[in-house]
Amino acid sequence: MSEAKMMVSNSTRAYQGNLLNAGVRRDIAELNRLFLAHALNPVHRGDSWFQLPSAALHELERAPPEAIERAAYAPIALFQLHLPDPHAAGLAESAGAVGDADRPWHDALHGTARHSFGLASLNLVRRLAEGVPFSPRIAFGLASNCESRLSSLSLSESFQLASWEGLVRPRWHEHARYWGMLAGAAMSARKEDLYWAYAAGLCMLGRCEREPATVRPGVSRRARSTHRRGPAGGAGVPC
Repeated sequence: MSEAKMMVSNSTRAYQGNLLNAGVRRDIAELNRLFLAHALNPVHRGDSWFQLPSAALHELERAPPEAIERAAYAPIALFQLHLPDPHAAGLAESAGAVGDADRPWHDALHGTARHSFGLASLNLVRRLAEGVPFSPRIAFGLASNCESRLSSLSLSESFQLASWEGLVRPRWHEHARYWGMLAGAAMSARKEDLYWAYAAGLCMLGRCEREPATVRPGVSRRARSTHRRGPAGGAGVPC
């Protein structure tokens, strides 16, 4: 058995009993692989949907295939989803028509990649929302008020929404250090490093997935305490 398959098998056993069953985690891993493939593709890496912090990108660029596989098999998606304001007009115009011959070729490639990735992601999230309530919030960082909207989307609405500009962005997009830790853990031969990176990502759920809050003039935010890694083999968790 290859190292990559062994890591996948071990990772699956490590998360048995979670809200997300093995089949769902396989589907998430498939989307993560596609996400990382776009992030590492010179054509798409600058797209806001797939743009990773530069240090993590450089680390993953030199990673062997089995390391990419380990990163992809995180227990949650490496990207998060957002839905547009239901009261906003002009979604069709903002989404654009995929394959429009009047657009430059590179824009058309971005549009095609976005649309196929967005549609696959929406289909999985809709299935989760219908079968395992609350799971899309964990798996894809979806806001709680969006679950019912996703469940009620028609096929034509999903097709249209799949190209919306703000649908996808990398998870932990404001935490370059986390991405660096995940990339380093994927390159490591120590399974504990990878499990620690997975646990750290889960601990950050909800704290860094909200839209940027508006700070009132004259009111400063209180800095959050940082969480340091415990000693190797220790029982501590990163949150």
